[in-house]
Amino acid sequence: RRATTQRDMASNAVASRLSLTLRAPRERRAREGPRVRRAAFVPYASSASPDASDHIDKVVAAAKGFTLAAAAAVALLAADPACAELNAREAARGGEFNRGSAQQFGGYDLTGEDVVAKYGKDLRLSNFTGAEMRKAKLRGANLTGAYLMKAVAFAADFEGANLSDALMDRAVLNNANFKDAVMTRVVLTSSDLGDAVIEGADFSDALIDVKQQQALCKYANGVNSTTGVSTRKSLNCGGSASMLRTSTPSGYMTDDSKAKPEAAFDASRFSAYSTYGQ
Repeated sequence: RRATTQRDMASNAVASRLSLTLRAPRERRAREGPRVRRAAFVPYASSASPDASDHIDKVVAAAKGFTLAAAAAVALLAADPACAELNAREAARGGEFNRGSAQQFGGYDLTGEDVVAKYGKDLRLSNFTGAEMRKAKLRGANLTGAYLMKAVAFAADFEGANLSDALMDRAVLNNANFKDAVMTRVVLTSSDLGDAVIEGADFSDALIDVKQQQALCKYANGVNSTTGVSTRKSLNCGGSASMLRTSTPSGYMTDDSKAKPEAAFDASRFSAYSTYGQ
């Protein structure tokens, strides 16, 4: 009986304090609030009130459930099979929208790196923007549509590479080796090709600064083994300086009578929807 009386007294004390807190002015509640909260959660008072104990148990259970759910969500995101399947499918198709490998090397230090040996020849639409590529080896690589803006490729080896439609503006290409490379429709504006090896390179419809074109024409020679086009012809070099053209090689951009370049990819391959599920 004594134990029962003590539990009743404790329960009544808690109820009284809570009631007083609700009626007290804001200043008094601020002073007594901490004491009331501590009294409400003492073990004896909690055990004295079955309802309060049940409520606390429910709160603790809910907190544990939330923690477990959060941990499960993190684990799911870390190893999402759907994401893994998407990455595998994209890799199997050859990159983003099935248009190439689209590997990322932007800003990478590839100095002296044999990029082909390490990453393969299929580098279509890959990003080399601002990459450090001094003496890098990309011999025979397929760099169609690749991004090499502001790349530093001093003495890099592009021999026999396919650089069609690549963006290489504002790049450092001094002493680079472009022997027998296909460079049709490549953009080389504001790039420096000083002392670059261009024997047999095909610059058909490339976008080159006039001064750079004139410098290349001084020693251009050879025929590309893939396209059969003369390097001098692809640069529109003439017999004298006065015969050098005064515009870029991309005549089809301003002259409707010029032949348009062949599409490098099927139109359907530019749509993620038309190839879905194939």
